[in-house]
Amino acid sequence: MTEPGARLNAAAARAALYSLLAHALNYPDKELVESLCRGDHVGETQDALNILGIKGLEDPLKALQKEYTDSKSAPEDLLLEIEKDYTWMCYASKPRRLVYLFESVYNEGKLFDESTFQIARLYYEAGLKIGDDFRLPPDHIAVELEFMAFLCFKEMEGIKAGDSKITEYAILLQNRTLDEHLCKFALSVAGNLGKHAKTSFYQSIAKVMTALFSNPAHLV
Repeated sequence: MTEPGARLNAAAARAALYSLLAHALNYPDKELVESLCRGDHVGETQDALNILGIKGLEDPLKALQKEYTDSKSAPEDLLLEIEKDYTWMCYASKPRRLVYLFESVYNEGKLFDESTFQIARLYYEAGLKIGDDFRLPPDHIAVELEFMAFLCFKEMEGIKAGDSKITEYAILLQNRTLDEHLCKFALSVAGNLGKHAKTSFYQSIAKVMTALFSNPAHLV
């Protein structure tokens, strides 16, 4: 494979993985469960990991895929199970949440602090504008992951067009986002998920995040 072809495949794999993780860390929905029951979510995750050379997750991902594709439970019951786990960890646990999904909480100890505005400025530099009707704060883990997916798509756009300016700027913003925000933040979220999740789904998400963000060589 040519160098541009290999770079294009790697960028596509990162974009897919960031999007899959973003979906998993947003509030669970019907689409997520349907993807799990079809085997798409796990299959696409494993494909992306293979392209990036990330090993060691084959067994837990295979077990997760079998759990959902072979399940006799109704999709709405499977969704309820995931919803309960997500809500218990991220919203309802007392006296404090077990898993915070906002970077500012990890860095400054409270919501809507400096980290929130710093990451929002990066979105602006990338040409993105967060509308008033946007439901999540800019420093929610799912938003930062989707931003990384967007930057990977911009990198792919530059590679396909042979435009080094687009490619290099997309890579620059990826590196800044990872170094200044997402790497440390994602590993903190993954550590808490792995410690507290009751479902194999969120346990698996914690493993994927840890494997991905522990090795910067996989990320750009």
